[in-house]
Amino acid sequence: MSRKAEDAAPANGRPTADVEAIEREHVEQLARAHAALAEAQDRSYWLERWGVDLNELMRRPGARRARGALRAVREVKRGALAVKRYGDARIRELRESAADDEQR
Repeated sequence: MSRKAEDAAPANGRPTADVEAIEREHVEQLARAHAALAEAQDRSYWLERWGVDLNELMRRPGARRARGALRAVREVKRGALAVKRYGDARIRELRESAADDEQR
């Protein structure tokens, strides 16, 4: 145990709430890292199994255009989702306002 850790440890030998919170956060970070690694391994497994070489695929002439098209589709989708979220929130506000008016 380092000198600082000894100074921070309480007399009864049990970890403090701060130490427990840090340990929980560390466990959560490890779980997220393991999940991300598993997802990446799963993707690379299927690319390998199907014989897809992403580096070679991205060197092809149409790859830049394909990425641009995907980027454009993604932006349209994000815009549509933002409009939907705004519309849902606005409808909820109008319904709450109508319910308040009915109660009066």
